[in-house]
Amino acid sequence: MSSEMRSLQTHGLNSKVYVPILMEIFTVKYTKGAEHIEFTLDDIRAAALKLGIAVRNPADLAYRMRSRTELPEVIRREGFFILSAVGRGKYRLSKAESAIISLPQTETIGTLDLTPLPVRRMLPEKLANFDEQALLTVVGYCKILDHFTGLTNFRLRSHVRKSVPKIGQAELDEVSVAIAGSEDEQPVIIPVEAKAVADAVNRVQISAMVSFCSRYFPDHEVRPLAVKVDHDSLVHVLEFNATEEAADLTILRSATYAIHPSQAQLALIRETEQRLL
Repeated sequence: MSSEMRSLQTHGLNSKVYVPILMEIFTVKYTKGAEHIEFTLDDIRAAALKLGIAVRNPADLAYRMRSRTELPEVIRREGFFILSAVGRGKYRLSKAESAIISLPQTETIGTLDLTPLPVRRMLPEKLANFDEQALLTVVGYCKILDHFTGLTNFRLRSHVRKSVPKIGQAELDEVSVAIAGSEDEQPVIIPVEAKAVADAVNRVQISAMVSFCSRYFPDHEVRPLAVKVDHDSLVHVLEFNATEEAADLTILRSATYAIHPSQAQLALIRETEQRLL
């Protein structure tokens, strides 16, 4: 895999607010051999006061650093890669191999781009230039999730944000309902996390999807998926075990798809792009 294709979180180490406060909390709370470090909003406020840092929204520290940035090296060196919410105003640093999921190398499956012309012409030619919702649009039209899961998928909701007990707000790019055979069979819930080129597949976000489904779709089978496009416009689909513990996530299966646009699609895409120049 080329260096461009590697999926990395932004390091966030230039933050003059988040990193010093988290490091202060870690220094106070850490004891050698600990598997978890728990802290609260009050601990964030106390650390900010001690360091003389003004913080408008203390909860934002945990929200940003649990899924959007890499934890400081000093913390990772002790084996802590996961920052998660465990209750209202309560957070936990946990040990894991990594906070992000590396993309497995699998044989590429070629497929035609079945996106309707009026839609496809409005999107960039290269999937590498797609955002998450554009990626899910094309993946949906091309029935990638149907092929991957072996089930018929129906989009239920997109861009879901909802409060979940203990973890706070969960964000899902898409929730699908999947069935096998006939529509009267028990539906399977398919939560999907989509990632553009610059974004990593993050353990905390995947486990939060499972928590969301446990809360709002109890007693249903849940098959959490991630859809990630790389610099070569290849689409990686990963399925995980349905665990609410980020450190316990494992990849059950994965596949890589190359979606090939037709000549008619390419002509219209390029025509549309020319008009925008």
